Amino acid sequence: MNKMKSLILSCLSMMLCMTISAQTVSLVPNWNKGDKVSFNYEQKEAKKSGGEASNVVTSLVINLKVVNKDANGYTMNASFANPKQTGADEMTAALFKIYDGLSFDYKLDATGKLIGFADSAKVLAEMTEIYKKLMKDYPILALGLGLMGDSSSDVYLAGLLDEVAYIHSLNGMTLETNKTAEIKGNKTTSFGFDVPASYKYTLESVKGNIANVSCSSLLKNEDIMPAFIEFGIQIASNVMKSLSSMLQEEGSKDKVDMDNIIQQQRGEIEKKYKETFDLNMTDNFNYSFDNTSKWITSLSGIKTIKGKAENNAVNVVTEIKITKK
Repeated sequence: MNKMKSLILSCLSMMLCMTISAQTVSLVPNWNKGDKVSFNYEQKEAKKSGGEASNVVTSLVINLKVVNKDANGYTMNASFANPKQTGADEMTAALFKIYDGLSFDYKLDATGKLIGFADSAKVLAEMTEIYKKLMKDYPILALGLGLMGDSSSDVYLAGLLDEVAYIHSLNGMTLETNKTAEIKGNKTTSFGFDVPASYKYTLESVKGNIANVSCSSLLKNEDIMPAFIEFGIQIASNVMKSLSSMLQEEGSKDKVDMDNIIQQQRGEIEKKYKETFDLNMTDNFNYSFDNTSKWITSLSGIKTIKGKAENNAVNVVTEIKITKK
């Protein structure tokens, strides 16, 4: 009889342990119109390339507001304050000031996943005006301003959503403790183009309303190169077309078809990039998530880029920290 009682108690104990270890958290936002939240964003980038080294420290305040909520999802507003950057070159620091007072609306689906800008044309127009003002001190930006009118304009918009994307990156996911969920999507590199990426998320613990989630990913050269080559060809084509139109008279019958020239040189471009770039990118992040309202309460992690670029050893370590105010 005692043996039977002991066996029953052991089984109950095992079932209790299994229940505790199999906690599930569904990370779907529960916001209402008018809800607001603010975050402190900090980034430290240490970069070594060949004989050059730089250390850039960036910080700003991210303010988010729920503009509208319906069956299709959310319209959010992002605004920024107190942008600060040290260690960057003068023009890069000047460009970072676009965040000073910048505001735009973006869309999330019903699960909270990021869709994109609510009106990208409006954001682009605002950035164009900022570029025009900065051109007085940095004439080289005239080329960038010219590119904003064509297909490469997405390059100038992608970075604006980076910080916001981190905050919403867990939305729409259902995680179970001690199990890893693999999510495939796109990753925006520090060079300004997207590559296919695979992220592994693990729900490490749940305490009260706070869920702790870890995230990791690894991208190798063969993952990066196809997207990098397409990006390089796109930018080269746009630059050459801009220069061509600047140097040739309007209405000229002898206008050069730059797209055709770039495509003819495609093989050489692919060969050059494959020979001169060999990069590995790694992400490791830890999130704390408010399971009541589904806001991230904190995020910290490290992004690394290691490898070779133009025969120079490259090592970029970027530390990111986001904390709810």
